[in-house]
This record gives sequence, structure tokens and C-alpha cells, in this order.
Amino acid sequence: MSKYTEIKDIQPELTDCFFAFSNEQLSEGWNKIGRDKELRSGGNGLYGTVEGIKKLMADYDAISKRIGEECDPQEVYEYEYDNHECSYTNDDREAMKICISYFGEERAALIKRYHMWMSMEQLIEDMKR
Repeated sequence: MSKYTEIKDIQPELTDCFFAFSNEQLSEGWNKIGRDKELRSGGNGLYGTVEGIKKLMADYDAISKRIGEECDPQEVYEYEYDNHECSYTNDDREAMKICISYFGEERAALIKRYHMWMSMEQLIEDMKR
């Protein structure tokens, strides 16, 4: 297993938050964390207390930071290139956007790209929209 997949596959503990995609799951999750707690939506099916949601987001930020510090940008690009089936579309935008988010523009610019559909400048501008 590569360092990237090892870190990427870490699943943060859900503390005072849960994911729900039906009313039944929402009710079960709220019962689990306690009906006395104020429930908030974190988007994308995430619910919990403000503190619980913030902790989960901080955990994911820590994972992203570790990837940026410990992983090889080329390795991440190649994994995500395959994962997003970029060779089928001849478009590496998704793989590059992920790399830019982990490593920043300067380090991502050093990646040997396949099927480049947009320049780095265009990608960065597209990400700002």
C-alpha cells in the first residue's frame, strides 16, 4: 500500500455527528448523540453539533495536511488520474485539482501530466470559480 492510500484511507471518528440520508437515519443519529443537543447540518448528509462537525472537519484537514507533507505529488496524481478515469476522457483536471489542493500551485506544477486539457493557470482560475 502506498503512503498516499494509507493516509487517504484514514477514517476520522464521528464524535457528536453522523451521516444521514433518510428521515430514519436522521432520527437514529440524533437519538445516538442525544436529543438534548442542538442538531445542525454540515451539508452532504452530515449532521451533528457545531463542535462535532468542526472536529470532523479539523480531522479531515489534518489528513489533507499529512498528505501534503508526507506524500509524493506525482504518486498522488497518478493514483487520482486512474481513480477518476482520466485516460478515458483525456482530461486530467480532477487529478490536478486534487494535487493543487494538497500540495499548492508550485509543487503541483512539477507533476508530469498526462492528457493535459487545461494549463495550470486555467486550472487555478477554474478552481476559483
